[in-house]
Amino acid sequence: MKFSTRLLQLIILVAFFFAVLAMTIPQKTPQDLELTKKPLKNIVDLESDQSFSCAVGSTIQYNVYIQNKGTSIANYTLTALSSQGYYVEVWRDTNQVGDGDIQLIPPQESIITLNADEVATLIVRVTVPSDVTDGTVDATVIEAVSTNLDTSDSVTVTTIINSNLLYPSDWIQLGSDPVFPAHVHPERMDIKALCYTNNGTHVFFRMAEADTPDTTAFRYSVYLDTKAGGQQIDSYSYDYLLSSDGILYEWNGADWVDSGYSTYWRVDGTGIVLWTDLDNLSLDTQDIHALACTATKAETIKDMMEPYSILRDNISEIPLILIPLVTLVVYFSFLRRRKTNARSY
Repeated sequence: MKFSTRLLQLIILVAFFFAVLAMTIPQKTPQDLELTKKPLKNIVDLESDQSFSCAVGSTIQYNVYIQNKGTSIANYTLTALSSQGYYVEVWRDTNQVGDGDIQLIPPQESIITLNADEVATLIVRVTVPSDVTDGTVDATVIEAVSTNLDTSDSVTVTTIINSNLLYPSDWIQLGSDPVFPAHVHPERMDIKALCYTNNGTHVFFRMAEADTPDTTAFRYSVYLDTKAGGQQIDSYSYDYLLSSDGILYEWNGADWVDSGYSTYWRVDGTGIVLWTDLDNLSLDTQDIHALACTATKAETIKDMMEPYSILRDNISEIPLILIPLVTLVVYFSFLRRRKTNARSY
């Protein structure tokens, strides 16, 4: 009994000691707690590293995406520096169809303002001088630094100089994807931009992906609406399908069939180029619409870039690079009229 009384006294003494100690420690007021909070960073994210080839004396462009991952509006300082000292421009894409863009660089250290969680598309244009040696590799680094200096990120676009390409280097961007990369998994199925060119005999399409395309696992395609009829997809009916399996398909009224002609393709960095002979396409005088998509080998579409117009009724609005194709359109149309008139007699 005596032992129990002593133990109780000891417990009371220890409890009293800790109570006194707690009273001597200064308590933080709500204001003190507020002062100890770390400021929330306006985290910036730039995506994604890309690469492509072009000839000397040409300009190649890449789409880069910047996102403010913070919870408040933020300003970021932009720089774009070429490892070879090439001239670099950065534009903010305003409508994803190639016009009305806002130039940010030059000058260097321009400011871009983004709301919380906002994504902006940046079009980076790298101009290669005409006296560069083939095989030269340029790495252009685009960096964004918060004006509060509390966060930064960068992305690299790599340009390989090659004057022996099977396709022209002067591309016209038909449209870009406003969605931040990785909304499609894996990223090598995520189309970020669709570009077009031709050399008078072939038509070429460049699908810029968020990562290196994998033609062994996936199918990369461009649908073309060139005449009346075709497979209805949303607003347009498509007549031809350029596919990375090497076949130019044609719609026969019920299904896609092998036209007997080829689609040519080449993976170039983080892009894939598809092309075919213009002679293999039946072209009416209507506008031509192009729709790009990626799909699994089971033909399940995973990503699609909505149709873009290549030709317009008013030839004065068409860039010079498109004039050969317009000439072919008129020529084929003329031949069809002659055949029709011949049959009528």
